[in-house]
Amino acid sequence: MSGGLAVQEWQRFAAPRFRTYHYLAMTQGVVAVLAGFDVVIPFALAVGTPPFIAVLLGVLPLAGGMAQLLVPRLLDRTEGNLRGLTIFVAAIAEPRGLYLALLALGAATGLITGPLLVLLLAIVVGLGSVLGSIATANLLSWHSAVLTDEERRLTVPRLMAVSLGVGAVLLLPMAFLLDAMVGAVGLYAYMIPFSVAGLFGVAEIFVLRRLRHPGRVIVPPPPAPADAEPTPELDSFLSFSGVNALGMGVAPAMSVFTISVVGLSAGFSMLVASIGTLTMVGAAAYFGAKLTHGSSSRMLRNSFAIRAAAMFSPLLALPAAPFAPIFLIASAMLGAVGFASGSLAANERLFRLISGPAVIRHHARYLARTSGAMTAGQLGGAAVIALGGPLGYPAFAALYATSATLRVIAFRQATVASAVPALTAPRLEPGRA
Repeated sequence: MSGGLAVQEWQRFAAPRFRTYHYLAMTQGVVAVLAGFDVVIPFALAVGTPPFIAVLLGVLPLAGGMAQLLVPRLLDRTEGNLRGLTIFVAAIAEPRGLYLALLALGAATGLITGPLLVLLLAIVVGLGSVLGSIATANLLSWHSAVLTDEERRLTVPRLMAVSLGVGAVLLLPMAFLLDAMVGAVGLYAYMIPFSVAGLFGVAEIFVLRRLRHPGRVIVPPPPAPADAEPTPELDSFLSFSGVNALGMGVAPAMSVFTISVVGLSAGFSMLVASIGTLTMVGAAAYFGAKLTHGSSSRMLRNSFAIRAAAMFSPLLALPAAPFAPIFLIASAMLGAVGFASGSLAANERLFRLISGPAVIRHHARYLARTSGAMTAGQLGGAAVIALGGPLGYPAFAALYATSATLRVIAFRQATVASAVPALTAPRLEPGRA
């Protein structure tokens, strides 16, 4: 795509008719970063959470993907009220920064300590992530219901780019601020990012209420067993997506590795995350424009190769080595490019393979399968870290190497499947059964 055309599409997205989507991107970006794992894991480690428990916190959000299987039933019970269901779960999940701020206050004052603090942190992270995942996935169906295919391909990638950009702009100064303030005021410092995230989470609920009503979205019942077999294209897509998700789960959180193994500060960990997020902004903008008129399957396939390289880079980040920070930053940047291109391509590929209101049911299957694979990977990774914790670097290196290998396998599977022609799916219409 030419640069001029890309600029024109960004100008189209900047039009007043998309203003509500601009607000949505802003609020989601703040919540995702300041109440996300880039801040939560350093906080968890700061209050004494063992590294393998900190890794297990990452398992909790994956339940949100598996919970998507409940969405068709919930829509049926609410007579297709996608809007009401989405706003309800978002109203509980998106202000989670306020809950985290209260935990930080309790930890700083000594009112909440030890296992109780870790348990409450797990509950907040788990509940917020599960419901937030449902709300985010439902929004994809909401966009599909109120936007034409052309508008969706214009809007969704740019939503992602703007959201990431907002988050990165906040995370970079927050990393320096936390490093400076933790030494002065201790755990009280974490109340700042969490409180800001909570306030923007409340604002997000009001933004959702301003989105165009999707109407009644009725998910058709599952087909008879004889007709329920997935198409070869969808079956292949689910297969290599599951392998990639397993690789994603096996890889331990970079912040845990950075702080507990390489020995760098929480502020540097957040700095690495900010650089990765800024990279993801550019990647989302570039690949979003490319995807509008390009091949989603090719982009998805290439994202696996990029993510394999991202998992190889931490192997070179030896503890106490002066060049370790460089490889950590390189891993974050490569991972950001692979994640941005892969996420956009996977969502678009799903919409091109799945037809009509059934997109919600099949999208739930996709999320449940990938979330299950990531859960299995993270449980295995946490077990390796728990057992090999005294080894330090070797245990983490084995997991990163395994993650890279699984991404190579996914790339090979996707390459074989690339010869299968894609199906073009009609747009999801509100109220169509």
